[in-house]
Amino acid sequence: MKKLLKSSFIVAFMATSLIFTSCANNENEGLTGDPGTVLDYEIIVNPTNAGSPDRSVEIVANANTLVEVRVNYTGDKKMRRAYITRNDFSNDLGPQPYKYSTAVQKADGSIDIDGDDKDDFSFDLAFDTPSKLGDVVEYIIWTTNNKGDFRDISDSNSIDANAFGKITIKAGANASGSSTDFRSFTQTILAAPLKDGTSKTFVSVYNNETYRINDGTETLALWDFGYFYGQNTGASFYSVYDFPKVFEKNGQTQLHVSDFVGTDLAELNRFYFSESTADFDAVASGADLDFIQQSSSERIQRLGLNSVVEFVDQYGNKGLIKVTALETGFTGKITFDVKVQVNAIPLKQ
Repeated sequence: MKKLLKSSFIVAFMATSLIFTSCANNENEGLTGDPGTVLDYEIIVNPTNAGSPDRSVEIVANANTLVEVRVNYTGDKKMRRAYITRNDFSNDLGPQPYKYSTAVQKADGSIDIDGDDKDDFSFDLAFDTPSKLGDVVEYIIWTTNNKGDFRDISDSNSIDANAFGKITIKAGANASGSSTDFRSFTQTILAAPLKDGTSKTFVSVYNNETYRINDGTETLALWDFGYFYGQNTGASFYSVYDFPKVFEKNGQTQLHVSDFVGTDLAELNRFYFSESTADFDAVASGADLDFIQQSSSERIQRLGLNSVVEFVDQYGNKGLIKVTALETGFTGKITFDVKVQVNAIPLKQ
């Protein structure tokens, strides 16, 4: 059994109820617990067990407590990062990055895997159960050999394109429910871009967070589209891939997003828009959005108050945007609501 992640990583996870243990060594002695402990629950993910029930476990537990699960991973490639999502079936958020306020994590929420653990590891993880009796939560875990993507398990997966572990925890024997297929956001605000990249110009329909491009590439996979105001085009949305060349850095002007952050154009998300006559307020489920067809345009211009826009994101999710407020001009901003389909498991469609 391999050594555990570095001690600083373990301390942070103990402080936030995610505890990794493995065979003790001098560095981690006193933190790893008893390596001979037999746990009731275990998942195994490796290159030879695709489709195996060993990759998932379902647990009935008390509400608002912890359950330990032994997690065994073997990579086909070096495992450099671990990604974990948590999906609380009691809300409509869908899978979200499992973040820890004191953990040693990358800006995108992923976790570094160190040393010999890059080849294989066996960790004991203590997972939060649902906060209320009758609720269900689901954790998805996968590893990557490079920077991955919380919305796409296949991106740089260190085992195979759909290799992941799944842990479903029910609070009580009668707990039931299913993951949402639909999410709605309100009052999302984007600012017109500043040349130095400090404006919150880009948004993710995955988590409704807004981003500055000068934050760097760690959250790049989450950026879907941005706001732009042009003299001839007015208020407009552009995919990150197709965004105008308006940024400046180190004396260079008219830089594209890819040039500004220093990445390949292919790493930027694509996002497809079209005008819509749909009744935004009537949409109440993911199925209500199935009618949308992907366009070929990654921009939509001359938006106005109450404009409704259809979209398909890079991951195949369909949705609607409704403009609810607009301050025109090069220093203005736009406010809008979003309704979008949600994948219960972050696999690209």
